[in-house]
Order: sequence, then structure tokens, then C-alpha cells
Amino acid sequence: MGVETTISLSLIFSSISMIGVLANIYISFKRESESNKLKEVQIEKHFAQIDVKLENFFSTMTGIARNNENSAQKIDENLKAILQSNERIGTLFRLHDDNVRRIESLEERANKCDK
Repeated sequence: MGVETTISLSLIFSSISMIGVLANIYISFKRESESNKLKEVQIEKHFAQIDVKLENFFSTMTGIARNNENSAQKIDENLKAILQSNERIGTLFRLHDDNVRRIESLEERANKCDK
């Protein structure tokens, strides 16, 4: 083998090796991109699940807020009814006291008339 043959063989082997390295790099990039695509799909699925869970949470919170508003209105109505009842009871106690005083005064007059 001559010098030219050795250089040609070296050039062929290095060219084949270079092609092998380039093919390996291309395949690894392709695998990486496929892996990244799968990861992106998984991330999108997780975001969709989170979105559904957040929607459920917000609808639940909205329902709770409505219930709280309704409860607050009912409490206000009940407080107003209690206040009205207290006023009526106070009026009844005053009327009772007035009637007791009238009865006592009538009894005193009746006792004075009997004497």
C-alpha cells in the first residue's frame, strides 16, 4: 500500500466516522424533540386537569358565596322580626303595668267607697 492509498483509506474511514457521528447527533436530536413533544403534551394535560379543578373550585366557591348571601339575608330578616317582637313585648309589658295601676287605683276607690 502506498501513501496515497493510506491517505484515501484514512479519508474514507474518517468520512464514515463523521457520517456516523452526524447520524448519531441527528437521531439524538430527533429523540430529544420527540421527548420534548411528549413532555409538552403531558404538561398540557396537567394544565387542562388543573383548569377543570379550578373551575370546579370556583363554582363551589360561588355557590358558597350565594349561600352566605342568602343566609345573611335570612339572618337580617330574623333580626328585624326579633326586634319587632321585642318592641311588641315591651309595649305589652307597659300596657300590663298600666292596667295593674288602673286596677289598683280602682280597688283603692272601691275600698274608699266601702268605708
